[in-house]
Amino acid sequence: MSEGILAVLLSIGLMSGCFFLFKIPAIPLTKSVRKLPGLSVIIPARDEEESLPNLLKSLNRQTYKPLEVIVVDDESTDETAMIAAAHDAKVLSTEESELESGGKSAACWIGAEKAKGEWLLFLDADTYFVNDRALESVADQYLNQQDKGLLSIQPFHEIKKVYETASIVPNIMVMAGVNRYSLLGGHIEERGAFGPFLLTTRKQYEESGGHRTIQDSHMDDIELAKRYKETGLPVNVFSGKEVVHFRMFPESFSQLVNGWTKSLIHGSEGTNPLVLLSIALWIAGICLSTTILIGTLVTLGPTAILLPGLIYFFYCVQFRWLMNKVGQFPLWTAGFPVIYIIVFLFLYLFSVFKVKILKRVRWRNREIKL
Repeated sequence: MSEGILAVLLSIGLMSGCFFLFKIPAIPLTKSVRKLPGLSVIIPARDEEESLPNLLKSLNRQTYKPLEVIVVDDESTDETAMIAAAHDAKVLSTEESELESGGKSAACWIGAEKAKGEWLLFLDADTYFVNDRALESVADQYLNQQDKGLLSIQPFHEIKKVYETASIVPNIMVMAGVNRYSLLGGHIEERGAFGPFLLTTRKQYEESGGHRTIQDSHMDDIELAKRYKETGLPVNVFSGKEVVHFRMFPESFSQLVNGWTKSLIHGSEGTNPLVLLSIALWIAGICLSTTILIGTLVTLGPTAILLPGLIYFFYCVQFRWLMNKVGQFPLWTAGFPVIYIIVFLFLYLFSVFKVKILKRVRWRNREIKL
């Protein structure tokens, strides 16, 4: 392959990396001057004794005080329910429900049925607020959109262990997959919401059918957003940077693998073809630049790698730019984009195998049949 063609391919890869995740709106920190309605916070939780205290403590510090905090214990085998009660949360259980199946969607519906607030906020147990005015700022943003439809936030990802960096590229893909943040902006059909943070009014939740109509789905974010759009209600999504953060899969690498396995393939199915193409070209560019750099180093030696090294450096800078949009990761990770691409491809192919071939995934010691 000629040097000219290689240069064109590498340039296309770099440009593609700027296309699919160009700008992500965030919730600005504000102080609301308007009267805020009663809010019920609903937290579905299964074996979340480690994560739950952090969320409940951050809720207690908020300037906008929820009317109630409801933790729906989804057949936990640890101290989840006891910890929730110790933090003055109202504890419900999926075991007491008449619904045929358990799981997150069932837990959310159970909490919504018992909630008293005019607004309903569904939070994953591994999320937490990083600013005391965060909930007030989110509420103010919801009022700015005339409290219509669904307001969803993808929490900003923080890590503590090296293996957690394996979520860098999957997180980038999750954000790109909703078709909202590319250079085409609102010119392509948008899709989905983010399951860890969903705010809505009780009335609109009931009009959409809520989680009761999607209790058999393990992709509540995509399905609930679809119900809202079918009802004619808008879905607005934001980044959680400086407002709502989370630490994904803190227990083990196997938890990380199982967590991404249950969502990656379904999350990609509705991604716009232009977005998918730009992602594929970006991945190809990273792999090609790495191959050229290593090949030049092996065949011609260190003195010949100036230009290949510069191109690879540009890809590393772009990788850092992208990861900063979705989480807080160590600086050194930017130097190994191809490693994280390989990890992502492994997770994606494993997801295809489990979801499309075996038609079952495992999460929190529960087998989910698809």
